[in-house]
Amino acid sequence: MVKGKIIDDKTDAPLAFVNILVNESKYGSSTDIDGKFRVFSHDPIRQLKISYVGYQDTTVKVNGQDSLLIKLKQIRYELPEVAVLPGKNPAHRIIRNVIENKDINDPEKLSSFSYTAYDKMYFTIDRDTLAKLDSLIPDTSMQRIRKFIDEKHFFMMETVTERKYMAPERNHEKVTASRISGFKDPIIVFMISQMQSTSFYDDIIEIMGENYINPISKGSLNKYFFLLRDTAYTAANDTVFIISYRPRKGTHFDGMKGFLSINSNGWAIQNVIARPAESGGMLEIKIQQMYRQVDGKHWFPVQLNTDLKMRFVQVSESDVNLNMIGVGKSYIKDIVLNPDLVAREFSNIEVEIEPDAYRRKEDYWGQYRADSLTAQEKRTYTFIDSIGEEYNFDEIAGTVDALMTGEIPWGHINLDMDKFIRYNDYEGFYLGLGAHTNDLFSRHLKVGGFWGYGFKDKTAKYGVNADLNLWRRHDLKIGFDYSWNATESGGVHFFDESDNLLRPENFRELLIKRMNMTENISGFLQFKALKYLTVNLSMARQYKEAFGDYQFIDLKDGQGFLRDNFVFTEAGISLRYAYKETFLQTARSKVSLGTDYPIIWLQYHKGLSEVFDGQFDYDRFDLKIEESFYSKYLGKTTLRLMAGYIDGDIPYCNLFNGNGSYRKFTLNAPFSFATMRMNEFLSNRYVAFYFYHDFDNLIFGGKRFKPELAIATNVAFGALNNPGDHLNVNFNTLEKGYYESGFLVNKLLDLKLYSLGLGAFYRYGPYSFDKAWDNVALRLSLKFPF
Repeated sequence: MVKGKIIDDKTDAPLAFVNILVNESKYGSSTDIDGKFRVFSHDPIRQLKISYVGYQDTTVKVNGQDSLLIKLKQIRYELPEVAVLPGKNPAHRIIRNVIENKDINDPEKLSSFSYTAYDKMYFTIDRDTLAKLDSLIPDTSMQRIRKFIDEKHFFMMETVTERKYMAPERNHEKVTASRISGFKDPIIVFMISQMQSTSFYDDIIEIMGENYINPISKGSLNKYFFLLRDTAYTAANDTVFIISYRPRKGTHFDGMKGFLSINSNGWAIQNVIARPAESGGMLEIKIQQMYRQVDGKHWFPVQLNTDLKMRFVQVSESDVNLNMIGVGKSYIKDIVLNPDLVAREFSNIEVEIEPDAYRRKEDYWGQYRADSLTAQEKRTYTFIDSIGEEYNFDEIAGTVDALMTGEIPWGHINLDMDKFIRYNDYEGFYLGLGAHTNDLFSRHLKVGGFWGYGFKDKTAKYGVNADLNLWRRHDLKIGFDYSWNATESGGVHFFDESDNLLRPENFRELLIKRMNMTENISGFLQFKALKYLTVNLSMARQYKEAFGDYQFIDLKDGQGFLRDNFVFTEAGISLRYAYKETFLQTARSKVSLGTDYPIIWLQYHKGLSEVFDGQFDYDRFDLKIEESFYSKYLGKTTLRLMAGYIDGDIPYCNLFNGNGSYRKFTLNAPFSFATMRMNEFLSNRYVAFYFYHDFDNLIFGGKRFKPELAIATNVAFGALNNPGDHLNVNFNTLEKGYYESGFLVNKLLDLKLYSLGLGAFYRYGPYSFDKAWDNVALRLSLKFPF
C-alpha cells in the first residue's frame, strides 16, 4: 500500500480525481477531492504513473516509501472543437448511456435515505495570487502578510448536519453542531452543503442560487461539446471514462464547463468538476463532487467541495491586490439507503438548528471531522475568537441581521429604516423616526411607534403598535395598531407584504399622488393552520378624509348623502397558501427557503355599517396568485394573477385604482402597468395578469459585458357600478381591456451591489392614444442581488 497527496507545483492546491496507475498495469486508483490517494497491489509497488487533464503526465518512483507528496506541472492546451467530427464523437455514446440511466443512479430517486454530513469552510488568500506574492521582492509588509496566511486563516466555520430524505420531496436537515470563528452565538448558520445541489443528476443544477443547464440533461448533446480525455480501470474491471465538457461555440445559455468521470458500472457519475462556463466576474465558483457505491449497490455522493474566488474582497499591500477565496468541504458518512421513514417525521421546517449546536465540546466534534484540525485551523479559532470577543462580533452580526430586514439595533430597540425618509407625489419628502423593541427587551412582546412629517402635504403622521408572539413554532401571535397616516386611494394591500423600498415592486410608491389621511384602529390574530396555510383574522375601524374636493353620493333608504369623509368598519380573514414551502428554523427566527409551487393569497373583508360608526355594508374579495419557474435554454418566467371584487357601493378610496405606474421615464416597478397613468382607471371588480420573462444572458453572451434581456406583457379588465356616485374626480373604466408590452435590457451596468438597465413599454388596444409617443413609457431598471 502506498498513500499520498497530489498538488499543483505552483499553488500547492490539491488536485482532485487524478488518475494513478500501479507499475505497468492498467489498474490503479484516483485522488479524492482533497488530492489524497491510497493504492493497493498484490505485488510490490515500484512506480506510479500519474495522468491528469491539463497537467504533464509523470511517473513517480516509489523507492520503498509508503507516503508521497507529488507535484504536477500545469500545461495550457485545449483541443479545438473541430478535432471531433459530428456523429463520430466517442464521448457521445457514453453521455447517452449516462442520460438513459439517470433515474436509476440519481440518489433522490431512491425511496429514502439518511446520512450525517460534516461541513467545513475557511477563507484565505487565493493560491494563484499568493504565487504572485512569492515572486515579488519581499518587503516587511509582504512578509507580515505571508506569515499571517501561513499561520492562520481569516475566518473559519464548521457544522454537523443530520439529513433525512423521503421521496419525492420530503427533506429535513438538523444542525447538531455549529462553530464559527469569532462568534459565541451566531445568528445565521452558514451551511456549505446548501451552496450546491447534492445530486448532479437534476436537469437544472443550482450553484449559489444561480441555475445552470446540466451537461447530462436531455438535449445536452446539441448544446455541449464533449471530449473523451482519458480512460482508467478499477480493480473490479470497470472502466472509468474522463470526459471534458463545455458549451458549444456559438451557443448562449447558462452552461458549465469541467470534467465528468463516468463509471461503466451502471453508467454512473463517479466524479464531477464543474464551474460556470462564463467566468471573469467578481465571484468565481467551482464545485467538485465525489460518488462511491454504498453497499455495493447505489452510487451516492460522499464528498462535496465548493471554491469561491471573490475578486470583490481583496487584501491590498504595496500596490499588490490579493484575492480572497472561500474553500468549503462537505464529508458525508453514515449513509443509509432506503431506511424506514414515515411522513410524520417531516414538516415544513426543512433546516432546524438544535439549541445546543453552538456549545458542542471537542469530543463531539472528533466523532465527525474527516481529519483532526490542523495547527493552522486551531490558531484561526484562537486568534479570531479573541478578536471577536474584543470587538463583540456577536453584536455586529445582530446589527447586520437587522439591517438586512431594514432595522438598526440600538440597545433594547431597533430603529425602523423605512420610517426615516420616503418620497411620493402626495407627501413630497417625508422625514420621521420609527422604532420598536427587540429580543433584548422581550422575545415575545414587541412594542413600537413612529412619527414623521410630509413637507408637501404639510401634515404630521404618527402611530403605535404592539405584537405578542404566543407560540413561535406555529407563528401564533396577536397584535394591535393605531395610526394617523396617509394611505393610497384605491390601492391593494395583502397582509404579509414588505414595505422595504429596496424591493423593486415598491418603486411604484414613489409615484403615488392620490392619498387619504387615515385614522386606523385595528387588531389581528395570526397563526399557521395545516402545514402550508397562514391565517390572519382582523378587525379594523378606519376614518378617511377625501382627497381634494372629492365627494361620494351615499344612497340609503332612497336618500342620497354627500360625504367627504368616510368611516369603514371591517372584519376580515386573509389566507396565504404556499404548498411545499420550507423554512430554516433557528432559536431566534424562522426564515423562508421558498417553494417551487404557486403561492396563493386570498382575502375577504366584510364591511359593517353601524358597528363602531361604520357607514358602509359590502363584501370585498382580493386574490393574488404568483408562480416562477426556470425553463432550460429559455430562462426564468414569472406569472402573477390579481383579481378583486366589491359587491357594495363605496367611496373611491377603498375601490381599485388600476395599479398604474406611468412616468415618461422612471424606475421600473414590476407587477404594475408602466404606461397606465396614475389613477387613470377605477373599478369595483377587476382582473389583471402580469407576464415577465428574463432570458438571463441567453441572448447576449459576451465575455465580460453580459446584459440580460427581459420581456413583459400586462393585461387588465375591470368594471365599475354607478360611476356617477363619484363627484369631482376624473377616471375611466376597464371594460374593453387594457394591454401593454415591453422589454428591459438589465445589467447594462453591473456594479455588483446593484445593476442598472434600460427598457420601454408600449400601450395598445382600446385604450391606446392617437399619438404613438404618448403610448410609450421608458424605464430604468434597478436590481439588487439580495
